[in-house]
Amino acid sequence: MAYRNTLNSLVTTRGKSDSGGGSTSYSKFGRVVDIILDENHSKYKEKGGGIAINGVFYKPFTINNTEILPGDLPFAFQDSAHIKTVPIIGEIVEVVTMPNLAFTTSERRNKEYYTRIVNTWNNPNSGAYPDLINNPGTDITTGGNFKELPTVNPIRSTPGDIQIEGRQGQSIRFTGGKGTGNSFVDDTNIGKPVIIISNGQSETDNGFTTLAESVDDDSCSIYMTSDHQINLTPASTKREAFDENPTESNQFKGNQIILNGGRLFFNAKESDIQLSSKSSIGLTTEGSINIDGSSYLCMDAPIMYLGVKARTAPSSNKEPVLLGNQLEGFLENVLNLLESMARSMASAETIKGHPIPDLNKRGVAAQPVIRQLKNLINPNGPSPLKSKKVFTE
Repeated sequence: MAYRNTLNSLVTTRGKSDSGGGSTSYSKFGRVVDIILDENHSKYKEKGGGIAINGVFYKPFTINNTEILPGDLPFAFQDSAHIKTVPIIGEIVEVVTMPNLAFTTSERRNKEYYTRIVNTWNNPNSGAYPDLINNPGTDITTGGNFKELPTVNPIRSTPGDIQIEGRQGQSIRFTGGKGTGNSFVDDTNIGKPVIIISNGQSETDNGFTTLAESVDDDSCSIYMTSDHQINLTPASTKREAFDENPTESNQFKGNQIILNGGRLFFNAKESDIQLSSKSSIGLTTEGSINIDGSSYLCMDAPIMYLGVKARTAPSSNKEPVLLGNQLEGFLENVLNLLESMARSMASAETIKGHPIPDLNKRGVAAQPVIRQLKNLINPNGPSPLKSKKVFTE
């Protein structure tokens, strides 16, 4: 009852002004009873169609707590078309009467807007305070379309923070002050800007204690830092492809952007994705790395290694790949030489003009084999010995 008396005292108007045309601006408070969320609401057309979206029917607080019939409830429009905070049923809103700038002589000169939700519980999930006397069974879920979450906590602030907090554990925080909510701020970087976008919080026992964002425990997040060290645990620590390992994720201090989540999906629906780095680009996974292209795959560098041993072996033991056309040209020369030798062997004679059976037989047998081997090579084009997909310089 003490709470109701406090709300009743809010009926006193904040201020009034008259522009001379009869337009008056003042504020009052009321409990949300219904919301027009789309064109399917029964009062959508009656309240003006599209301009009524997110508008609320509310029960004003009166001095004598007079019960107002549902059909007679006043209506307040949403005050901003750009930044929207849609209330839930049971929450207390401040309603401001302001001039109707679109009025004609046949329309009302004044129009009611709700400007803010009263901070009842200091919790982002729900500020509902149902009418426990006149309507104790208020359904704040709007027929099951909203879920009250008792484990959504407010984000812990540090001096100077600007924060936006959603009802389901989402948040955007502009920070840089030093405090228990910023473990990454110390005397060396206090005042340096940080932006944290976080979705999904750490599990807690209740929704009242404040908590800081956790790059490891939150479902997904984006950290934009300027001179800070974020304690991110990497999904994989394999770095065998590097000559000099990059700074670990939890050791780097400086300006960086961290994207962290269960899955990252980058999709360029009209053009391309470019990754550019001054030092290195590392792809590390505990599984496989798969690259597909519908046209071609091209990789280029002054030196290219396949496998750790190819990179780490001494220069004398490094194994270069062979060039297919050049190798087949070499093999063609060798086979031509052998073929010529085989023909000579097939017709070889002694100085007396007698055949040499063993040598002649081997020369005859070698010629068809050499011809078959020559059919396998094509130094200037495709052949069975060369890949149709992989090419090198």
